[in-house]
Amino acid sequence: MGALSHAATADAPSGCPQRIVQVIAQLLTDLVHRNDQLPISPAQITPFHSSKPPAITISNYLVDRILKYANVSEETIILALIYMDLVVQYNPEFVITSLNIHRLLITSVMLASKFFDDLYYNNAYYARVGGISNSEVNNLEMEMLRMISFSLYVSPEQYERYRCSLYDQIRWKAPAALPPAPVPVPAAVAPVAATTPVAAPVASGVAAMQQHMERNQSQHYHANMAAGFHAVHQMAIVS
Repeated sequence: MGALSHAATADAPSGCPQRIVQVIAQLLTDLVHRNDQLPISPAQITPFHSSKPPAITISNYLVDRILKYANVSEETIILALIYMDLVVQYNPEFVITSLNIHRLLITSVMLASKFFDDLYYNNAYYARVGGISNSEVNNLEMEMLRMISFSLYVSPEQYERYRCSLYDQIRWKAPAALPPAPVPVPAAVAPVAATTPVAAPVASGVAAMQQHMERNQSQHYHANMAAGFHAVHQMAIVS
């Protein structure tokens, strides 16, 4: 099913993984930047944590590694974001930081691809793409499944909310089209000045999703999860 995404044109409203990846990369980069300011206790360390932040940025990891070599569909990358959000929902003590974001990404993409795509790579290939060992990616796969209660199914309504919010962000950030050239006005007709104020752009659903993800990171966050959004190498790369 995911193969249909790759047939879309550059101007299509869907099927453009690179644009979606760029929005997700920015969303996660902002989230990690904020969460890195928080203290971390030994009890919060998980198999996803590395000893130090990887040198590769989130954007480069997504675009130059995962998108380039894992051949992910748009559906897969959106599902991966939802799975990461589920990890936070089901484990309020878990904080997404620069120490765990890369392992979270490659593991969630691998799970999403296995669940959705008709064709996908084996774990050893995802390990090479992600810059970790085969045994580690196997362990991370089981750890993430445990953290989300082995719940990989995402309802069409939930998926569509995430997808629409991501594309709203793309449209909101797109440069405005140039205004048309002025039409000559006859001398007898005076030009009328525009008096209707132009509304400022409204923050998209992605901003709300990011805020929701940040609230999920708080130890005091116990709001109802059912309402609205649930938020959205070499071996040295992520060691």
